[in-house]
Amino acid sequence: MSKLILATLVVILILAGCSGEYQPAQLEAYKGWGAKGKAQKALDAANEFYEVHRPQLTLYESAERYLRDVLQGRFDPKKLPPITKWKEKRARLIADKQSLTRDYHALKNEVAEAEKIRHGVYDIMSGERRRDQPDKSKDIER
Repeated sequence: MSKLILATLVVILILAGCSGEYQPAQLEAYKGWGAKGKAQKALDAANEFYEVHRPQLTLYESAERYLRDVLQGRFDPKKLPPITKWKEKRARLIADKQSLTRDYHALKNEVAEAEKIRHGVYDIMSGERRRDQPDKSKDIER
């Protein structure tokens, strides 16, 4: 949600007593017919806004509850979480991952070359053994 919507939401929720429902006690607090009419219009607007934006407000409230649970007392809804620090840490971890991936691929290629050499040596050694052994098909007399 944009900052404007959040600010509007906070003002409306404060006017509506943070419940989004009609509060008759608030209307009685105002004296005079004009104040009651203005208060009623404000509450109707708050209720309408709350109903129109109920899915977004529910998501916002559940995210706030989640952060409150995760951060356990260190969460202040007036302060934003340290998003810039999280982004910096994420960028650093991505760079580390890319570095490790490059190292892994270099070692993988090195191991593949060593395996090729090992197979070549094995083929050469097995070929020499075959030359040293007499051929059984030629030794058989008929």
